[in-house]
Amino acid sequence: MLEKIKKFFKNNYKPILILLFIYVLFNFKLSISIYTPGGLINMNNRIETKDDIYKSNGSINMTYVSLVKGTIPTYLMAKILPTWDIVKNEDISYDGDLDETIKIDRYYLEESISNAYMVAYNKAGIDYEITNSNNYITYIYEGADTDLKLFDNILKYDNIDYTSFEEMQNYISTKKVGDKINFLVLRNKKEIECSATLIDIEGYAKIGISSAVVNEYKSTPNITVKSKSGESGSSGGFMTALAIYNAITKSDITHGLTIAGTGTIDSDGNIGEIGGVKYKLSGAVKNKADMFLVGEANYKEAYEYKKEQGFDIELVSFKTFDEAIDYLNNMEG
Repeated sequence: MLEKIKKFFKNNYKPILILLFIYVLFNFKLSISIYTPGGLINMNNRIETKDDIYKSNGSINMTYVSLVKGTIPTYLMAKILPTWDIVKNEDISYDGDLDETIKIDRYYLEESISNAYMVAYNKAGIDYEITNSNNYITYIYEGADTDLKLFDNILKYDNIDYTSFEEMQNYISTKKVGDKINFLVLRNKKEIECSATLIDIEGYAKIGISSAVVNEYKSTPNITVKSKSGESGSSGGFMTALAIYNAITKSDITHGLTIAGTGTIDSDGNIGEIGGVKYKLSGAVKNKADMFLVGEANYKEAYEYKKEQGFDIELVSFKTFDEAIDYLNNMEG
């Protein structure tokens, strides 16, 4: 048997070596990733409800960036193609851990959808009730004096039931540097007791954490925005809010157009800055969108890239959700 194996390798060593070389070439991971132009996600198809909602003649589209793992072939492609950019993994990850970063960004996606519900409902005058509020820890500052951990979901603070981020912040504002706050958190499906001693951050007594606040709502119509397991990040919040608003109001803000865009959104309706706007603009153009909407902070970069590439697409920026709705409602088809 051993002799047969030796004979096989002797007669076939060249193709075996070639296959081994190809496998290593395509699977050896470099400490880089590649940004490439993304595409569009039609948010009309992501909104689900058992209630009646209004149909749109056009579409509201979230744009995304494609992130390709760094291998030798993708590295070489990025050196050739002007729209592919090389980034170090350490520059786009939390402490160099990409898997952890993806999990954090997934919570920020859930927070962006939560904010989108609130903003769209408020603008449309829809009554709603927050049935549950989760507060997931997504970042712990260096120097924080706490045994809280990433992804903990805060249930109580000083034996007070957590009901909203604002109420917890108001409580913390009554404390001073050096005060200790006790927490009950949900960690890996188990309730854990933790604590934090408030530290001075820019003159304020703070825990030293960042978090993603995810609310659950009850309303009529009761809307559910679907997302896929591989999606993450907060940059789709603005377009998600537009899609929800368009589904629950009589006016069709698309006017039959394919509207694409990007931007974060907070619970007050402010549109925030995102990264990778040029890749998203490229994806919108590639997929023949009529308009590209951005937050004001991204307008200059998007405009200069549009001009540089000679893109034929209408580019509009906004500071707030109210501004965007007013513009789209008054836009000619």
